[in-house]
Amino acid sequence: MTERRFAVFVMFLALLGVSFGADRSVRAVRVEQPPAVDGRVIEAIWEQAAPATDFVQQRPLEGKPATEKTEVRFLYTPQSLYIGVICFDSEPDRVLDTQSVRDGNLSDSDSVLIILDTFHDRQNGFLFGTNPAGIEYDAQIFTEGVTSGQVSSSGGVGSSVTSATPRGNVSAFNINWDTSWRVRSSRTERGWESEMEIPLKSLRFKNSDGPQSWGLNVMRNIRRKNEQSFWAPIPQAYNIYRVSMAGELESLEIHAPRNLKAIPYVLVGVVKENPAKADFHKDVGLDVKYGLTPTLTLDATVNTDFAQAEVDDEQINLTRFDLFFPEKRAFFLENAGVFAFGLPREVDVFFSRRIGIDRGREVPIRAGARVTGKVDRFNLGLLSIQTGEEEGFTSAQNFLVGRVRREFQKRSGAGIIFTNRENVGTPVGRSEYNRTVGADLQLALGDYWMISGYLAKTFTPGIPRDDSSGYLYAGYKSDLWRIEGTYTEVGENFNPEMGFVPRRGFRRPTAAIYFTPSPEKGWVRQWNPHFTIRRFYGFDGKLETARRHHDLEVYRTDGGTLAVTWNRDYEFLRKPFEPHPGLSIPPGGYDSNQLTFSASSNPSARIFGETNLTFGGYYGGDLNIYEFEGGVRTGPQFVTTLSYSNTAVDARWGHFNTNLGRLKVSYSFSPTRFIQALFQYNSRAHQFSSNIRFGWVNTAGTGLYIVYNDRYFTPGEQFDTLNRAFFVKYTYQFDF
Repeated sequence: MTERRFAVFVMFLALLGVSFGADRSVRAVRVEQPPAVDGRVIEAIWEQAAPATDFVQQRPLEGKPATEKTEVRFLYTPQSLYIGVICFDSEPDRVLDTQSVRDGNLSDSDSVLIILDTFHDRQNGFLFGTNPAGIEYDAQIFTEGVTSGQVSSSGGVGSSVTSATPRGNVSAFNINWDTSWRVRSSRTERGWESEMEIPLKSLRFKNSDGPQSWGLNVMRNIRRKNEQSFWAPIPQAYNIYRVSMAGELESLEIHAPRNLKAIPYVLVGVVKENPAKADFHKDVGLDVKYGLTPTLTLDATVNTDFAQAEVDDEQINLTRFDLFFPEKRAFFLENAGVFAFGLPREVDVFFSRRIGIDRGREVPIRAGARVTGKVDRFNLGLLSIQTGEEEGFTSAQNFLVGRVRREFQKRSGAGIIFTNRENVGTPVGRSEYNRTVGADLQLALGDYWMISGYLAKTFTPGIPRDDSSGYLYAGYKSDLWRIEGTYTEVGENFNPEMGFVPRRGFRRPTAAIYFTPSPEKGWVRQWNPHFTIRRFYGFDGKLETARRHHDLEVYRTDGGTLAVTWNRDYEFLRKPFEPHPGLSIPPGGYDSNQLTFSASSNPSARIFGETNLTFGGYYGGDLNIYEFEGGVRTGPQFVTTLSYSNTAVDARWGHFNTNLGRLKVSYSFSPTRFIQALFQYNSRAHQFSSNIRFGWVNTAGTGLYIVYNDRYFTPGEQFDTLNRAFFVKYTYQFDF
């Protein structure tokens, strides 16, 4: 190939956004005796390993050398991988530390994140992180954090600092994955440093006859400077999930060890449902994890209980569609990204909250099994759960979901899904069975372009047609621009009973354009003006919903935000709709405008807060929403947040005023011991509730939990007890 032709070829690849990857590598060194994991990288054994260093800024000055030196070394034994991190700092007394709970928000603290692409497929990875307090932060990354063309947010600005995504996010970034490992950190005269021990049985990788290489990247956050730097450079448009741009960890002569864990639990408690008498509860159960192969894992559960799970946050619903409440039960959260299919929170073909919860009531889970992992370029997932019968309420049912996805280069892949819910007892359910089949495709064209879509169809007795759904996405994303368009169609009778589909019977085109320049100086870290449009049409061609969204958003260098938003809305009601008990909006078309002012302060400050003020129209009336959240932290151990929301509507068809309050208090005695309290008041439901949890965690979420829940009905000044529960649960992991 001539030089001229080669130049043209390179220019063509650049237009498509094709990159050649980061040319970074570091060797892992095998040792006979492991280092002591005490948070000080000072033992002579660490000097055997050359460090990963020479970090490069992503923010604020992309491509410039990091302002502070970082060194990361890797040692290993046949059982574990050891990572030693030294974060040098010219002002060690200014190192910022705001979190001390497992999976805490690392965006607001000095921190380090390490991603390991153990299959070296440049799509998936295991993420480990910590801060000067030595917290354990771990997560799974699937398809570089992209689901159906939508990028999993890491906490604003496209930042690479991964925040504590709320429990229940089960898309391509799964913070809910907890594995067994340990870390110790300490502040020193040279900055802060950390040592990690990750057992090889806590990871998944292929065995090989000779040395193998893993994908590797390391990110450091210096909070007071709002600086993120990478060992393998990443453009500002992306984050550490971008494993296709990672470097390499070389010279790993390892084999996957035997992996068998048994996790039994014992639970005792008292439950009182008003006006019934209090009932004493006692129960035992067992979870088992077994490595079928080095890359496939079997998880089994018997008599599963979720007493230690967090309660749902109260919400006020101003729409005519169901609200989304995220999954918070640990068994369903692990490896949940393997089963993701569709549009998160819009057209989820599989939504695990449909298992063991029916119309807001818990249904006992008798047994279940899950197989997840990888065979060559195929990601596999199979889940089967058997629930018990509740006389007069629901029959015993079996829930089955299977997922297969074939990976191609970078973020590309194609897959299929199958779900089945079937009554196996007295047919009290909505149907004898309900099944869904679907296929999806994700095609990345270089680093900037993405095309994706899916087709799905449900099968329910008595519903012969209009039971399919489809989606198409095309988008471009760079440091400066994000442009995308979508088309979604959901049939009137599309009915995935194991999924979450709040709205049916529509065709929806959308378009969006974002402009995201990042100044190198000044108080603005990134500008984010953007415009989006979406329109919902019924199958008769009638426009039912339309929104033009105009937003000028500014991310400040101290971590705070400012935004002004104007929405132009149209709603057409085919039938009356009750936004508040006793009030009905007549059918017809309604135009409205809404203006929102938003601001938030430095989230790492001792006193922090945010507010949203919305003024405008609502179905022919006036709408005012006042939202506020403020918090105080005393070091990384004690954090208190108080939020309040007031919604007032005044229209010809009626008026209402609702209040929603929430108080959260969290104190961490150490990264493994905590007490948390959540108090909520919802004036619309006339309910006050509290949830108090004490946890003493050993590893991977196991340990001692003490939980107290209560809920009161408050129609006036009186408090009537609706239910009350007190549980003590202990789980222990036996590692064979």
